[in-house]
Amino acid sequence: MTFTHDGVVFDLARVFVDVIGVEWRWTGGYSEAGEPLLLGSGDRTPVPLPDVYHDHGPLIPLPTKPALTFLADYAASLQDGHTESYEQWARRTAQAAT
Repeated sequence: MTFTHDGVVFDLARVFVDVIGVEWRWTGGYSEAGEPLLLGSGDRTPVPLPDVYHDHGPLIPLPTKPALTFLADYAASLQDGHTESYEQWARRTAQAAT
């Protein structure tokens, strides 16, 4: 399922991260205007995608590699001397994977 806003096509099956690291997921629902509703990490109130895009964007899709590959890649990153949480690693590597 996709949604186009401002010429950008969003794959609603993906999880997105905003510029400060908040993850946004589609709830499966739509606003009265037909816009996908997203929930941010820790939020309880869904927000229309255009509002999230405007207030928190850009929205960066997180990679969709299988979790086991992620964990192996993350472990290799730690062995290379990086000291970061998995979430920091995912944000740092997200753009390289798209």
